Amino acid sequence: MATATFFVTTARSGTQWLTRALNRHFDDLLEARHEPVGYLYRPRRTLRDPAALERLRAEPAVAAHFDHIHGVLAERAYVEVGFPAYALAPLLRAEFGEKLRLVQLVRHPVKVAASLVTHGWYCKGAREDIAQAVAPTPTDPGVTLKAYASRWPAMTPFEKSLFYWYEVHRYGKEVEAASPPGRFARFRLEDLTAAPRARDALRRFLGLPDRPGWTAAEQRRDDRFRAKTDEVIDPAAITRHPEILALAEELGYAPQDIDAAEFAARYVRSPLERLRAGLGQARRRMGLR
Repeated sequence: MATATFFVTTARSGTQWLTRALNRHFDDLLEARHEPVGYLYRPRRTLRDPAALERLRAEPAVAAHFDHIHGVLAERAYVEVGFPAYALAPLLRAEFGEKLRLVQLVRHPVKVAASLVTHGWYCKGAREDIAQAVAPTPTDPGVTLKAYASRWPAMTPFEKSLFYWYEVHRYGKEVEAASPPGRFARFRLEDLTAAPRARDALRRFLGLPDRPGWTAAEQRRDDRFRAKTDEVIDPAAITRHPEILALAEELGYAPQDIDAAEFAARYVRSPLERLRAGLGQARRRMGLR
């Protein structure tokens, strides 16, 4: 039986790399697509809201996309890799039944949050499509950390991104509890990129054959959107949010995993980089190359 696999994951969690690896090694057995409908699933609006999920299913673009998936399943497996589907589990169960498989893909929360800040999440001037469709806030009906509403105005974009990481993966735990045996699996990105055993476990969960090269799939992640930020990012800020810290530890992470110097070099622009960026902007404003 061909299966349809969707992911419960956050943005900036290696989904580009994973899609590329699946297509490189198994493109004759499956169709692997990376966020094929963009933010159409609107997880901020559909999280834990059955009525909103029903309305979503009735939208012509979603109906057409699901019809496409059913067509694929008549011949081979379908894997949709990407973060916009994180709130869809109830709808997907109703749509695909026993063919559905769900994967929770986790990455260190501090790295996810920092990477999100480099892309402007929760920052002044953030992209409206992400703010409206994807990035939750404590006043949204579907979130669990509603008590964060009182502290929200004082939280940094980095801390707000940690909140997003928490909400996605706390929901992932609920999805796990509601899933029949054998139809849900959780993987850490760090293991998939470094441990052949983890990649082999993912292969087996997807029902794919053992092939040369898969367990040694390239460790260098395909990231076309790597960036840096001028925002202040304090990795230790996670310790000020006990609920988020507890979930991180439950999923195998700890703040001390972060090398502060390496972290800063990866995510925060140095004074020289800021100067170069400023000069580049000035030259563009003057029409110079």
